[in-house]
Amino acid sequence: MRIPLVLNAADHLDSDLAVDGLTLLDATHGHWRWHYPGTPFMGIGPVLLSLPQALVWGVSPSTLVSGGVVAFLGLMLAGFLLARSAFGPSVAAWSMAPLAFSSTGAVWLSSRITGGHLLAAVWHAGAFALLAESLVKGGRRRALALGFWCGIGLYLDSMFAVTIVGLLPAAFGSWLAEGRPRRGLLAASLALLAFAAGFWPRPVGARLDPHDAYRDQFSIASRPEVLLGHARLLLTDCLPRLFSGHRLPGLETDPDPGSLAGRAPYRSRPRFDGVAACVVGLTAVVGLASILGLAGALASGPRGGRAIAWGLLLSSAVTIAGFVLNRNIFNSDNYRYLVGLLVPWSLGFGLAADRIARRSVAARWAVSFFVVVLGLGVSADVGRWYARFEWLDDHCRPVRKAVNDPALVWLRRHPDVEWINGGYWDVYRLSFLTGGRVRGAPFSVYPNRFPEWTPGPLGRQVALIRPTSEGAFFRGLALRAGDRVVHRERGFTILERP
Repeated sequence: MRIPLVLNAADHLDSDLAVDGLTLLDATHGHWRWHYPGTPFMGIGPVLLSLPQALVWGVSPSTLVSGGVVAFLGLMLAGFLLARSAFGPSVAAWSMAPLAFSSTGAVWLSSRITGGHLLAAVWHAGAFALLAESLVKGGRRRALALGFWCGIGLYLDSMFAVTIVGLLPAAFGSWLAEGRPRRGLLAASLALLAFAAGFWPRPVGARLDPHDAYRDQFSIASRPEVLLGHARLLLTDCLPRLFSGHRLPGLETDPDPGSLAGRAPYRSRPRFDGVAACVVGLTAVVGLASILGLAGALASGPRGGRAIAWGLLLSSAVTIAGFVLNRNIFNSDNYRYLVGLLVPWSLGFGLAADRIARRSVAARWAVSFFVVVLGLGVSADVGRWYARFEWLDDHCRPVRKAVNDPALVWLRRHPDVEWINGGYWDVYRLSFLTGGRVRGAPFSVYPNRFPEWTPGPLGRQVALIRPTSEGAFFRGLALRAGDRVVHRERGFTILERP
């Protein structure tokens, strides 16, 4: 389901993903970083998902995006291990259905290495799997592994903090239920020491490379109308997009093909999409089953399983609350901050499906039939979405579509251009697509991810101006500074600094 996304990585590449690619390019040249440029709250670990492919086949958009597929496979593996450790192999098998047949929203996150936050979800599932093993089997090694895993998780992505918020009360509650044994205190002490060993790269990296391009990333909103707007966005756009791939009530699928840079006219979506409506209905059933499955585990699950269910539900509540309270919530793209919810989503369905399937042979066949219908419906929906991008041919075979970006064509025709100013969504994307030959900085209203980049004394310096109000402002500044127009085409203008 993700092959067209990998093949056409250059077509859907944006500047956020391009920064990941430029970091990957640096890594293959021996320049290793502690964290991603301009984001000290996000460790460098995700680059390892793409690095082996890049070393074998070279750095390209496709080898970069293939790391996202590796991350999703990791999420499936971690989710399976979590379900098996806490509730057994049958629940683990059923829990794979919502992940294997995932929506366009989850598929899209597979193409965003850091922006999809999938590695944080992998660590989320892995942490609770290790907790389940520790609660059921005990042992010092498991306590050390859990602490070290959590330390690395918080280094990799600050979103892992919501995992810790759910995991600690689950572990503490289980310790109290056991009668507060001394071995629990020893395990906690070992886990704390191991946590420090896993977390240490984060403060070291922040000290050596403190540049933070998003200082207000975790600011809190307090105005009631803003909180209400975030809650509405959560319920109508972000949760539906993550689980079903469609926003409500219009059943739109994001991203729209027309939003990609350099896109030609595309096939429009029908006014009423029956397949999309069916997928929304099927995933609503999965969501209800997940809630009931986790609720049943709280009431009658095994001791370790009850602790895991409580921890996951608490982490989910904190995730949702953090989404509503975060000031930097603007549109449906912010659904990536909810990616950790895929873990209880799949586990809860596995619990519900297993409970129903154990009732009778007919019930087992009914659940199996539902999973088949879910797989067919979601696969058809993803395929139709790909077809709108023209990444599938008429026989549903993946095809690589040529990138249609006149600005990129102009830069390739002018190899003497070494520096570019422009909007954030142009500069880093064009830099990566030129193999890092062209460097640059976005206009001052945007975050600068590579402040160490500076223009060379001899290379040509140009500015790429889009026909927007922001572009008109910076175009006026450039012309008054003596820049001259060297190329004009529909959609952009190139100005050169003498």
